[in-house]
Amino acid sequence: MIEWFLDSSTSAHFILFESNFVNMTLSNYGQVETTKSKALLFMVTSGTVLIEHEIFDSKKETTKVAVSKLWPVYCVSGIQMHLLSIRQILQFQLRVEGNESSFTFYDKSGDTVISATPNLWDNIQIVRTHILKHNIPNPVSLMTRYLDFETLHHCFGHAYHEVIHHILDNAEYIKKICFPTQNCICYSYTLENMH
Repeated sequence: MIEWFLDSSTSAHFILFESNFVNMTLSNYGQVETTKSKALLFMVTSGTVLIEHEIFDSKKETTKVAVSKLWPVYCVSGIQMHLLSIRQILQFQLRVEGNESSFTFYDKSGDTVISATPNLWDNIQIVRTHILKHNIPNPVSLMTRYLDFETLHHCFGHAYHEVIHHILDNAEYIKKICFPTQNCICYSYTLENMH
C-alpha cells in the first residue's frame, strides 16, 4: 500500500522510486526546493504512474475501486513521501469538497474521481493506493497536458488545420487528436484580418 499525501503547495506529482513508473523518460526536468530543509532536489525522471485506489462518495455513501493514470509524475530522490498535487488534479476541470473527515474531487457530471482521508494524525489528507506495473485499458485519466484541437489552435496563434497537422506529424510524444470535420470560422483570426 502506497500513501500519497495531498499537497496544495506543489505544482506536480512526485514519487520516490523509478520502479513505480509504467513508462518513463530520463532528462533534466529542473529542481525543487523542500520547505523543511531548503535543500535543492533534482528531477531527472518523468513518467506515467497507474494507481488503483478506493473512492468514497460521501454524498451517496458508496465506495468503489478505480484505476487512475497520473502524468506527468516526477521521481525525486531525497523526498520523504509520495505527493499528489491538488493544483495538478484541479486542471481536469474537477471541483473539490472537503471537511475534517474527507477530501473529494468530482467531475462535471458529479461523479467522484478521487478521494482522500486523514492519516493517523488527522492533519494530512492522504490517498491510499496500489501501484500497478502494467497498462490496463481505459483508466481514469488524470493527465495534466491533455491536448485537443482547440487548445493547439489557440496556443499556435489561431493556426490553420494544415499547420497543426504538420506540427503533430513532426512532434514526439504527442498523442493523435480529433480534428473538426469542417473548417470552422475562427473569431480571433477574422478580427485580426479585418484591419
